[in-house]
Amino acid sequence: MPRCGAGGPCVWIRALSQPQRHGRKPWRGVRVVVLLLHALFIGAVFLLDPTLQRQIHEAKWYIILYGLLVLLTLVQYLYTATSSPGYLPDMLTAGSRMHATFINTTTLSKQANSKSGSLNSAMSRSKIDQQNPQSTTALLLQQTMDLYPPGTSTSCMPPFYFRDFTCSYCRLIQPPRTKHCHDCDKCVLQFDHHCVWLGTCIAKRNYCRFWWYIFEQTVLTVWTVAFYIQFFYLGIVVSWWKFAIGIVLLVALILILVVLLPLLIFHAYLALTNQTTYEIARRKRISYLREVPSRVHPFSKGICRNLYDLCISKQRGFFLEAVPPLEVLQARARPYTCRDVISCRCC
Repeated sequence: MPRCGAGGPCVWIRALSQPQRHGRKPWRGVRVVVLLLHALFIGAVFLLDPTLQRQIHEAKWYIILYGLLVLLTLVQYLYTATSSPGYLPDMLTAGSRMHATFINTTTLSKQANSKSGSLNSAMSRSKIDQQNPQSTTALLLQQTMDLYPPGTSTSCMPPFYFRDFTCSYCRLIQPPRTKHCHDCDKCVLQFDHHCVWLGTCIAKRNYCRFWWYIFEQTVLTVWTVAFYIQFFYLGIVVSWWKFAIGIVLLVALILILVVLLPLLIFHAYLALTNQTTYEIARRKRISYLREVPSRVHPFSKGICRNLYDLCISKQRGFFLEAVPPLEVLQARARPYTCRDVISCRCC
């Protein structure tokens, strides 16, 4: 059993027994501001353009589709903002009851010499009841350390080995792809970024919802910009102050769209390659990614599998991925050949 030391099993036991700290609560006014901005941009164009008012009666299906998109976007926004990204303390609590799922691609690749798969912690309830908290925590610790490259996990690990993987704020052993969020004051699994406008972290468990939100928001913004352009193109005579308000709102919408479109494309790229914003921005500062070839996406399992795991997979619990061995990553760095293209190596 790994001995207790700085960052060792005893830290996990104390963390599970102590009340969890709570970070800065998200300013709920931000969500109100977002809802008011939608009301402003959408309501203004209908007040400025009388032709849209006529379309409500003449082309109901067109306006109904637009209204459904508005409703869907706002619901998706609130759904994403109130969702949990996947916190490490929650995983430890679930893991202490043996409800966590550990995905060790390294172990499976050695056993099957194929693509990574899943390894579920299987243990009968009778055996769980016989275990004490320290043995359960040690098991969680060993499973977590096994997710790192070979050589970083041993059965008798000195305390200083844990320091590279221990959060300096929570004093918890972090699985790969985990980062401490100072706004939430918790370690977040597969951390991407903390979204101020949503008031929550974006990570594995709510990333798909976040992507669909920015997709819907982008489509809604494009459609609303088209309404404003139609208003000016028709040359409808209105008072100067209404014309000025329309110009200001149109410029603001275009600026928002300039931000949304690259953001949507960037996060689509991240979803296809199974990367996070944090990993791209701090790749050289993450110890287990420093030696990974720059052209290699270490956690990618192919485009189709990445999308399936992100949005379609029905797997419950907490999903942890192991860092592949360096030799596997170096093999991925080899240039593509015609055979690779025919066999859909990227998929």
